[in-house]
Amino acid sequence: MKKVTLLSLGLLAIGAIAQTTVQHDHSHNQAVSHECENNVEMKKVFLQNPELEAQHIIDQANFENEYQQFLQDYDPYARSSYTVPVVVHVVHENGSENISDEQIYDAILRINEDFTMTNDDGSNTIPAFTSIIGNADVEFVLATRDPSGNCHKGITRTYVAGAGEHDVGDNGDVRTAVQSAHGNWPQNKYMNIFIVKKFTSTGGGITLGYTNTPGNWYNQSGMGGSIYMDNTAVGSIGTSTSSYRHVLSHEVGHWLNLSHTWGGSNSPGEAANCGDDDGVTDTPNCEGSFSCNTSSNTCGSLDNVQNVMDYAGCRTMFTQGQAARVQTALNSSTAGRNNLWTASNLAATGTDAPGDICEAEFSSNYKYICAGQSVDFYDESFHNVQTRSWIFTGGTPATSSDENPVITYNTPGVYPVSLTVSDGSNDVSSTENNFVIVLADPGKSLPYSEGFETISNIPDDENWMIVDQAGSDPWILTSTAGSQGSQKSAKLLNYNNSESSDDELISGTIDLSGVDPSDDMIFTFDYAYRKRTSSNDEWLKFYISKDCGETWVLRKNIHDDDLSSVTASSSYTPAGDDDWYTVDITNISSSYYEADFRFKFVFESDNGNNIYIDNINMYPSSMSDVVEKKEATTLNVYPNPVTDITNIQLSAVDGQDYNVSVLNGMGQQVASIYQGTLAKGLNNFEYNTSELAKGIYIVRIESEGNVQTVKLIKK
Repeated sequence: MKKVTLLSLGLLAIGAIAQTTVQHDHSHNQAVSHECENNVEMKKVFLQNPELEAQHIIDQANFENEYQQFLQDYDPYARSSYTVPVVVHVVHENGSENISDEQIYDAILRINEDFTMTNDDGSNTIPAFTSIIGNADVEFVLATRDPSGNCHKGITRTYVAGAGEHDVGDNGDVRTAVQSAHGNWPQNKYMNIFIVKKFTSTGGGITLGYTNTPGNWYNQSGMGGSIYMDNTAVGSIGTSTSSYRHVLSHEVGHWLNLSHTWGGSNSPGEAANCGDDDGVTDTPNCEGSFSCNTSSNTCGSLDNVQNVMDYAGCRTMFTQGQAARVQTALNSSTAGRNNLWTASNLAATGTDAPGDICEAEFSSNYKYICAGQSVDFYDESFHNVQTRSWIFTGGTPATSSDENPVITYNTPGVYPVSLTVSDGSNDVSSTENNFVIVLADPGKSLPYSEGFETISNIPDDENWMIVDQAGSDPWILTSTAGSQGSQKSAKLLNYNNSESSDDELISGTIDLSGVDPSDDMIFTFDYAYRKRTSSNDEWLKFYISKDCGETWVLRKNIHDDDLSSVTASSSYTPAGDDDWYTVDITNISSSYYEADFRFKFVFESDNGNNIYIDNINMYPSSMSDVVEKKEATTLNVYPNPVTDITNIQLSAVDGQDYNVSVLNGMGQQVASIYQGTLAKGLNNFEYNTSELAKGIYIVRIESEGNVQTVKLIKK
């Protein structure tokens, strides 16, 4: 019905100015508890900014005049068509909320269906309303150029620690993060859609999206009038479902000045809503409902519960009056909506044509696999790709012209991937070195030990891999601290890391396939850690995998004071063995005795201090005697290659005899470095190679029948 409550509409939008929830809790095939956020925020805004209320009332009054004038000449069957440039900003914490391009494309498809009356569920509209189904005739197109005119995908991705869980209405954090990373996208040139992990509401309701209605109270060249969506309600695939296919259309409706079918409030189901209205003549007054009762009559006439601007779970349609209101919004200067579809803006945003091919991009489902496994590749190039040519060094097949090929890698190693795409006239190419890491299967043999003394770098794509969630300070190899007198360890520089993030240190593969199922697995490691303040609550977690890292199972949690109750106000480095703690893992069951076993450490930060890991050991209990001998021959030689002086390091067991020598390529001894017993811990020997000819030599250590060698290169 046409009755308009300007004050109510004004209050609704002014609540949005304060970056509070202007809109709504949305659901489809389920009842959702709804908590209206804007009422509280409106009062705050009125007290602090009464001029905003006045401005919006003026804007809405002007719009109503424009709408009435537009209706005089509007023909729902001979209407104009409009194109609106869109850019989608995915704000994430590296979780499932970092939705795929495919889900975004599906979401754009769904809103286009709803605003062109081509949605396949439109046939479910009950006969009472089929004659007034409205076609707004609006096409939403992802931009192919950014505000500077550069070729662009129309999708940005921004990691923001903690902002994935987004406070309803408090959108300044995510907006600022995106603007800092990707620049400003003016809302009079683009319809900006922000995707976040989830919304947290002070009222406790479930919120799936909200936006601002058009207004001159926010900057047309800014991004304050954007749409904000929970990732689980975007499109119909991926993290969303088909039952949520109309939720984004609902928000776009608000963005184009449509109200709820029951009027300007966010609270359906209230009798007072019969006295309110949405400003559209062919949408019957109603209370609004989450229930899909197509025969409901709450205000004296049949409710249009299937309307996209309702909350019910069977939405299928806009009305002709709503379609006219949408087109009015696109012809209004309010918020600059009338600039979006102009020929000059469509050319500037690259939405007047398919777009020039400008970027060859690709992704994969895995970066690390084991020999014999396969990788799914995805072509994400843009725009207007007609043909593609892949090269997979080390893979089978080695080439492909498919859009999304599946490639098998049988040999351990580090491999590049290349892609060339063409639009028929122009070609662009991209090569990613070290894109696929293939680990050995079976992995390293038991007993397994890692003291980091012979490791040259972390990550090294063989022994150690990392995940650096925040992209700041990852796990590294340090030579400033080690357990049991050693000099090296794995370090996470966590001091001054104010962002909450998860950092992973992941092993290569280890062969447990030959272990008797009745044999207990022994796993130990040492760590050193201090809190920065007593309030830090940080976690060290230990996971294992029996399928090369495809799936992981948690086996140990250490956090808060259990991790360490000691504080260090400055950047922490362990001072000696007393700073190190030893952890025993006792729950590696025989079901994990596989040839491609892996383990990983995950550290969850909380603005605390540095952590170090060293002296990792794993072996079945039946190998205990072998391990004691093997510990005596932990060997490291540096520098290597060498020109004059090199250092030979070994970690010894107290009381055992050692024979340290250097052999030439024919196995002949050229130097005796040491013979005799050694003290427990790290021992260092300097060796002058100046009399050696250039070539390859072997440093050999023998102790208690155990022999270990390492190659030495003389330059």
